[in-house]
Amino acid sequence: MHPSQTTVLLAESAGAMRQALASQLEAAGFARVLQAKDGQRALQILRSEPVQVVLADIDMPVHNGLEVLEAMRAEPRLASLPFLLMSGGLDRASAAKAIQLGIDDLLIKPFTTRRLLERMQRVLTRGAAAPASEPAPDVDGSADRATLLVVDDTPDNLQLMAGLFRDRFKVKVAQSGEKALSICQSDAPPDVILLDVMMPGMDGFEVARRLREHHTSEYTPIIFVTAITDEMARHKGLSLGAIDYVFKPIDPELLKLRVGNLMVYVEHRKQLQKDFDLLRENAQLRSEVQRLRGDLQRLQAPAGA
Repeated sequence: MHPSQTTVLLAESAGAMRQALASQLEAAGFARVLQAKDGQRALQILRSEPVQVVLADIDMPVHNGLEVLEAMRAEPRLASLPFLLMSGGLDRASAAKAIQLGIDDLLIKPFTTRRLLERMQRVLTRGAAAPASEPAPDVDGSADRATLLVVDDTPDNLQLMAGLFRDRFKVKVAQSGEKALSICQSDAPPDVILLDVMMPGMDGFEVARRLREHHTSEYTPIIFVTAITDEMARHKGLSLGAIDYVFKPIDPELLKLRVGNLMVYVEHRKQLQKDFDLLRENAQLRSEVQRLRGDLQRLQAPAGA
């Protein structure tokens, strides 16, 4: 089914995140994007509006994403409706339940717009058994390395911090908050961000707030790097979702350790997506084998049996 003929139900409790996703889907040419802020509203829309595909977050009030899926599968009119679940992290038991309920795909946050559209198109064309395509590797192989974004309005600071990590990571730099957002909300976002607080125009706190409102950067780890040492500023930074707070002048070895520890967290999140894809592929394979066995038994059954 082509996007221009497709109505999407988008269920996401965070208003800014929901609007960002809706804007991306509309820009991609989907005919209609209906929005629900909780599971109860999602079910109300499904029972009253024609919808071709559901994109729902697992963490919603009233009914979470899995409860919405379970309710859909129990209603004949909704039972076969394609369903994509979004999650910041899914334990193995929940993943197994989602597969058992007939989930069509899972998107582990953060995810790029490209990945979102690829997986939605794959579900709509019923080609969900194949893994989603990924960006082609760089000529130098750097696409295989994690990416670090350094954001600072001072060129000397950018050069210093970027130089600490170029031997281990792919490093991007930005001298303004606007440039940082552009990089983070692209189809090649960073895995970890080192973010200065005091910058002209959009400061680091505002950058962090906006990052948490977009699906490509909602869960991207942020380390604030700043000369501001008062406790109120530190509390504000952490309340905006920063993982760590480093004071200038920086201790290079300590910063390397902190970034290295966060990259372990990043790899864990990436592995969650790979693990789910493998679980689902195996479940589909088992289902297909069982179907083929049933067909074979029917063919072998004596006539009139």
